[in-house]
Amino acid sequence: MQIALYTDDGKTNFGDDLNRWLWSRLLGSTVEADDEVYFAGVGTVISKGLLPPNRRYIVLGSGVGYDILPDDVGGPSWKILAVRGPLTAKVLGLPADKAVTDAAALLRLLPECKPLPESERAGVVFMPHCSTLADGNWERVCALAGVTFLDPFEDSEKMVQRIRRAKLVIADAMHAAIVADALRVPWIPVALSPQSNTFKWLDWTRSLGLPYEPVYLGASSALEAIGNFSYRFRGISHYSANRNIDRVTRKFEIDQRLRAWRVWPGWSRLMRVLAVRIPQRILDLKPFHGARKKMDQWYLKRAVQALREAAQRPANLSEESVFDARLHRLQSLLKDIGA
Repeated sequence: MQIALYTDDGKTNFGDDLNRWLWSRLLGSTVEADDEVYFAGVGTVISKGLLPPNRRYIVLGSGVGYDILPDDVGGPSWKILAVRGPLTAKVLGLPADKAVTDAAALLRLLPECKPLPESERAGVVFMPHCSTLADGNWERVCALAGVTFLDPFEDSEKMVQRIRRAKLVIADAMHAAIVADALRVPWIPVALSPQSNTFKWLDWTRSLGLPYEPVYLGASSALEAIGNFSYRFRGISHYSANRNIDRVTRKFEIDQRLRAWRVWPGWSRLMRVLAVRIPQRILDLKPFHGARKKMDQWYLKRAVQALREAAQRPANLSEESVFDARLHRLQSLLKDIGA
């Protein structure tokens, strides 16, 4: 089967990159190249853009959250063993018992991912969502705040071990929090922009009976602030301060209809030019260099303080009994993948 995962210019981010090696460790020879069967495991990959039509599909622990749903999702060609959480189950019209948890919880089964005692863990690490790296300055923010920066585009096996050895994980990248929880490392959720996806965070946290109360950090540079402002016009504003499940689900469904609009691709490209590219190019002009420098310093200072304050918040960790029950359920379904 083919493992479905999202790539950006050929690069995979932390959550999607886990698929590159996790399934071969768990399933062995079951993972073979087969263009007729697509497997949706770790990540938000139940989408029309990532799963080609007219195939067979197997789902274990994946979810929805961004792209338009496949036309025939849930039909005869689909074997849905489990999904990431109750919001995905609701959107897909699945019974509640299909909402287990994110498949990255299966990392816990690997010997090299055995949780470490607290005496062997140290430091605070922070992983932003991959979309923030182009215009953000979060590596510099972390250096000034005394926090270790984890690049979501770095090798995921190395990043898993960095998380495993940490005392605390601050996560804008949801899979940094998911991996931390699986390895029993306390974590704190943050949101860096309106692109932070409340739907998928609630989907996962509710699967483990956890609250989702992120600290909103905002931009770390002038260019990032422009990008953040533009999201509302480009239809990619996924953050919701109101975390009522019905409200968040309705917003997801509205966004689905918006993306299905025939003129949407052209509109999105136009808004990217008008709301992002033109303002950014203006800031790049020599007369504005001084103003941009002052703005960057202001955003940097504010982001450093916000990150330091976030690190002092109460951390999250699922109940061991709850996590174990979800993990056992996922593990029991592994044998059904090739059946």
